Amino acid sequence: MGTDTTEILFTRSEPNSVVAAMKRMSAVGDCEGWINLHPLLSDDQAGAVPEQTSIGAWFSGRGPAVANATWTPARQGRRFRPSQIGVAHGTGPHALDRLDEAGAGLPAGWFKRQDHAKHGIVAEVPDTEDLARVLDWVLTACQQLRTVVDPGEDWVAVVHGFDLSAPTAG
Repeated sequence: MGTDTTEILFTRSEPNSVVAAMKRMSAVGDCEGWINLHPLLSDDQAGAVPEQTSIGAWFSGRGPAVANATWTPARQGRRFRPSQIGVAHGTGPHALDRLDEAGAGLPAGWFKRQDHAKHGIVAEVPDTEDLARVLDWVLTACQQLRTVVDPGEDWVAVVHGFDLSAPTAG
């Protein structure tokens, strides 16, 4: 496991660099890294997001004002863990119901782990799922679960615990 952090700027219409990183991480089999996905907000958008104090976050019953997400690759071997996605949002309880109503519910075969007002959505993703589809669903969910600003086209992926510059085996 590496301790590097790498930022990848991308757009929803050109996600290939992030999908490639997801594929590299998945190919390792025992990768302990993860990718956080955040919209890249303009100064005007960022100014529209209310600041939340740490004490306010502690007592609030909701997640962040700007939805964001995390993806983790499956872990093989004795400590098997399926690939997972998480979406933190501030829209309150039953977010998956609202996504279903918008035509953006969890794809068939994905397993809901949680749908919590403060802690967000967590779902397991089958190993056979196309990673471009996983990323597209996550970004769509973040867009649908926005509370203050539309996240738009520009995003940043922050890769944690995996050195993307290291040569691949094989």
